[in-house]
Amino acid sequence: MRTWLRFTLLLWLLTPCLACASTAIIYQPQLRDRAVAETQWPLLFTQLRAQGFDTLVVQWTQYGDAFSDAEGHAWLLRRVREARSAGLSIVLGLNSDPAFFQRQEASTAALGGYLHTLSRRNDALAHGWVNDLGVEAIDGWYLPLEIDDRRWRDPAARKALQEYLVSERRQLDRIAARPVYVTSFFAGNMAPERYVELLDDVQRTGVRAWVQDGAGTGHLSEGERKLYLDAVGQCTAAHVHGIVFEIFHQIGEDKAFSATALPNANASTALAQRAPCGGDSVFFELRYLPEMAGVMKR
Repeated sequence: MRTWLRFTLLLWLLTPCLACASTAIIYQPQLRDRAVAETQWPLLFTQLRAQGFDTLVVQWTQYGDAFSDAEGHAWLLRRVREARSAGLSIVLGLNSDPAFFQRQEASTAALGGYLHTLSRRNDALAHGWVNDLGVEAIDGWYLPLEIDDRRWRDPAARKALQEYLVSERRQLDRIAARPVYVTSFFAGNMAPERYVELLDDVQRTGVRAWVQDGAGTGHLSEGERKLYLDAVGQCTAAHVHGIVFEIFHQIGEDKAFSATALPNANASTALAQRAPCGGDSVFFELRYLPEMAGVMKR
């Protein structure tokens, strides 16, 4: 093979594939969503596909006790099947602990044990969903914990996090070898360059990091957010696999999250955004889309 051809092939293999990037919408299942008429869901997913979304990220398949019962599980299983029938790829979230942000504050010695507990729950849940859906229906896994820029500054805690992510990826590979994703967010607790190092440590585990853009939470100013997003969006180094664009406006404190949808004009601008460097463009969240007004409670 000629040298130039070998070089071209190598460049093609190493360059992010723009056509391969996902345009995804996150769906955060809530028990109140069961009030939406069953007949509306297939139409909703078909509409999402027509709008240009190609992937549905189900943020969790169990949240505490929610959706752990047979009826709740069957309801969510129908939604996932309907989304896939509409042509959407499925990235399936696993178990979410409502007390995660409190439990992550445990001592470093206790942190490893807690993360191991999460791993056991995810193992059981992933096996159950593969049995129900079939391997071919799952295009990725999502770990529904959010990696912040404060707790994981501590080297010992970060080591425990990395070991957990490596273990989860290997465990899920044995069940169904699919990409594994996790999200991270910044709130000004680390300098942008240090935050990039955290993301690099996450990505070295083989788990793909999506960074939340912080537009909806409003913890930082637009200028401050830009410093972080510019740092993580350098195309010469793959610090992240995509950006989560927040299409909501948070009201109230984090402990009791509440938000409103953006005005339609602002929502259209937000939905036109795309991640840099051929990364995944992920939008949070389904209920804040303009089309969901009057359909899903926010």
